[in-house]
Amino acid sequence: MKIDLESQKIIEYGTKAPSGHNTQPWKFEVMENEIQIHPDFERALPIVDADNHALYISLGCAAENIILAAKNVGYNSEQEINKDDAGVDFISIRLNRDSALQKDDLFEYIDERQVTRNAYDDTSIASKDLKQLIDSTRFKGVQVRSFTSQEEIDSLEPFIIEGSNLQFQNDAFVDELVSWIRFSKKEVEKKRDGIWHASMGMPRTGRTMGNVIMKKFVSAKSEAKRWKKMIHSSAGYLLFIAENNHVENWVNMGRAFQRFGLLATKLDINHAHVNMPCEEIKVREKMALAFGIEKGHPLLLVRFGYSDRMPYSYRRPIEEVLQNEE
Repeated sequence: MKIDLESQKIIEYGTKAPSGHNTQPWKFEVMENEIQIHPDFERALPIVDADNHALYISLGCAAENIILAAKNVGYNSEQEINKDDAGVDFISIRLNRDSALQKDDLFEYIDERQVTRNAYDDTSIASKDLKQLIDSTRFKGVQVRSFTSQEEIDSLEPFIIEGSNLQFQNDAFVDELVSWIRFSKKEVEKKRDGIWHASMGMPRTGRTMGNVIMKKFVSAKSEAKRWKKMIHSSAGYLLFIAENNHVENWVNMGRAFQRFGLLATKLDINHAHVNMPCEEIKVREKMALAFGIEKGHPLLLVRFGYSDRMPYSYRRPIEEVLQNEE
């Protein structure tokens, strides 16, 4: 099926969504009046995301971008979760023309939004801006908890450090992470995925030296030291909680996170993942107990604050993410 230029442009906005290690774990298919988003499990992260919840959160982010882009050109959208012939869950977005549809100004910030991984300053977020950010996350099956006072941020620190320690003591985690770091501009321009060294504030080393540095000189101890400084430079944190640990809530969490990120961009507020305590199941359970989360699953932790922009991550070309045959 040949893809028209309008559908292609809408999907290009979908590809600008965030994903774990910038793996871009999606495939798009265009049907009549419908865009489907399928998981690409060849780009899954089996160590850090064994149940693929973060993968589906990424698909939800892409879905929100597609819904905003479609609305911008006059389409109303209806999203649902379906299963393919193999029983794999995918996102279906039905598009219907609506000449009276009003545009959503968050669309204007899709290109500008980024996960900004550097240190932030500790300037407080205005209460009216914080309220807007929290309100932007209201999706079925998703709750959020904010941490903005010094005492609240202090309460997060031990879980962040414990999660980081467990991960950097795990050789399989380090191997998976290193496989997705692009240690030179040449490498990132060729692959157009992964975490570009420049976006992390790392020097260009090339893959051979980068592997040595990450595996020999970066340790649980050095990461804990780095994070102890980073944690308190942020204005606050938002913890995203899924009411039920299943695909529909994961996708809605992605949509909620994407709207948060776009609104933060509009407000000149930066954000980045601090997801270690959510990725380590034992730490996640302890964190839920400590914060009185009796029902629900804390799956995404994000820091926010003010900082300078970093270089933007690359995205793969549209022809690499389309399932349709010409």
